[in-house]
Amino acid sequence: MKKTIGIAGLLAMIASPALAQAPAVDEGSQKLAECVTSKATAEDKTVLSKWVAVEIASSAPAAGVVTVDAEKKAALDKDVARIFTRLVVTDCYDVAKPLAKQGSAQMFRAAGAAFWRFAIRELSATPGVASGIVRSYVSQINQQDFIRLIQQ
Repeated sequence: MKKTIGIAGLLAMIASPALAQAPAVDEGSQKLAECVTSKATAEDKTVLSKWVAVEIASSAPAAGVVTVDAEKKAALDKDVARIFTRLVVTDCYDVAKPLAKQGSAQMFRAAGAAFWRFAIRELSATPGVASGIVRSYVSQINQQDFIRLIQQ
């Protein structure tokens, strides 16, 4: 018997707390994940970089350290929803349609997880981000604390 996924179930799968974890994927799901990430435009990548930075800044570990403008966050959330929808429903339609017809919950988890990982990579690849992160703590390291490692 063929199972179908309702829209609420579909959205719940995309927004799963395990989103950042790579789910086990079949070949079709992998193709969709690859399509979603390869079809993103330069403008999409910029929006995704901002979005992932805001999402991380909005997390519990960042509480009290970073303040996020709620209106800007809501606007980015809306932009990212539009991008994800376009990528899956339009740009990757030929890959997504057969999987959706199969009721493949895995498909949507894989696409959502790939989308999140892609956004993190885009932020990390932004010029100055990775080097700035490293410089921020390396400048505080006391080299004398590492002498023992070097001399033994």
